[in-house]
Amino acid sequence: MSARVKVGLAVLVVLAGIAYLSLMGFQSAKTYYLSVDQALGRADQLEGRFVRVHGRVAPGTVAWSVHDVTLAFAMAGDSGRPLPVVYKGVKPDLLQDGVDVVVEGRLEGDTLVADRVMVMCPSKYEAARAEAAR
Repeated sequence: MSARVKVGLAVLVVLAGIAYLSLMGFQSAKTYYLSVDQALGRADQLEGRFVRVHGRVAPGTVAWSVHDVTLAFAMAGDSGRPLPVVYKGVKPDLLQDGVDVVVEGRLEGDTLVADRVMVMCPSKYEAARAEAAR
């Protein structure tokens, strides 16, 4: 086999690898979030799989352990059924009762074991920004 053919094959393999990695990255990036009710309704199908769930922090459910660096709370859905969330990591500063959150993690039974908890910007900041713009 000539050197040109070997180089051509090497380039082809590298391009195929880049294309594969790009496709896999795109597939994971296009994961939309589920509502709390959708996640609970499909919990048996989603068991152990990565999910991204949007909901509101149920009032009176936030429990933060500084010693264990563990956060537990429940997300409320439209049906009123709560989805318990457990997260090992630093508690987001804006996490409080009633705020919208997006939680990424894996469903284990009826509990969402979170890898990431993101607090949506509260609407009061948007209202304050609109007032300042006038």
